[in-house]
Amino acid sequence: MDKAALLDLMAYTDYAWSDIESSFGSDNEALVRPAPGSGWPALRNCLAHILLGRERWNAAIIERKTIGVPDLADDALRTWGELNAYRAETGSRLASFLAGLSEADLVAPQQFDIDGDMLTYSHGDLVLHLVLHEIAHHGDVSTLMYQLGMEPWVPGYRFHVSP
Repeated sequence: MDKAALLDLMAYTDYAWSDIESSFGSDNEALVRPAPGSGWPALRNCLAHILLGRERWNAAIIERKTIGVPDLADDALRTWGELNAYRAETGSRLASFLAGLSEADLVAPQQFDIDGDMLTYSHGDLVLHLVLHEIAHHGDVSTLMYQLGMEPWVPGYRFHVSP
């Protein structure tokens, strides 16, 4: 695993998040508007799930402890401001941790407690899982936008790497 490539994928998720948010402007109402047929109650639930997943995997990666995906309180993460603040907080914790890892540390196999099972992974494996989890939900975001009557967002790594 290449640390620079992993960091680039993380940067892509930041690019994608910003691009998704720009599709909504400051429309917080769209975040909580029901989106029937999408598989999610609302866009906010999908975006919060991505961030709550970060919380879960940050605990596993950084603190070496297992937590479930935290529950989403009804009154939490209902605005772009709240989502962005939580994203920044979870992202900066992971970025700070990764900055202190060498390439060798990133790929060294270790035992992690994952849901009560001791499993062998590297820090890089778990970070990649976290990043791919977020990217996988980009399709859900596009579906939600369509269900909300918006032009669906088209994810594109090529736009991230293009000048």
